[in-house]
Amino acid sequence: MNSTNTVCTTVTLRRMLLKLGVTPRYIGFDYLIYAVTLSLNNRQYLLSVTKELYPAVAKHYHTTIYSVERDIRTVITAIWKRNPNYLQAIAGYPLEKKPSVGEFIAILREYLMLNQLEA
Repeated sequence: MNSTNTVCTTVTLRRMLLKLGVTPRYIGFDYLIYAVTLSLNNRQYLLSVTKELYPAVAKHYHTTIYSVERDIRTVITAIWKRNPNYLQAIAGYPLEKKPSVGEFIAILREYLMLNQLEA
């Protein structure tokens, strides 16, 4: 992914998160954008969220993997409470419960990839 695509992806992700009901006031907001961007560049991150993705995000933001996981989970909880219908529309399938961090990142990643192909 080149820098132009990264900027477009970041803007699209920010819009999606705002529409889902979360703002940059959540620490996990930026962590989530970075995590999705990493997963777009390397699918392996989705297969090893705890061992590879959290440490990469934590290193980038100079924090701990535990903070990354907790803060992204907080964002997902807020979205689940505020706009579960839009989240299910993005997912493309019914969600019976709040998604895990890995599932949520995968949902956003796939949505972005599918919409890029259609554009």
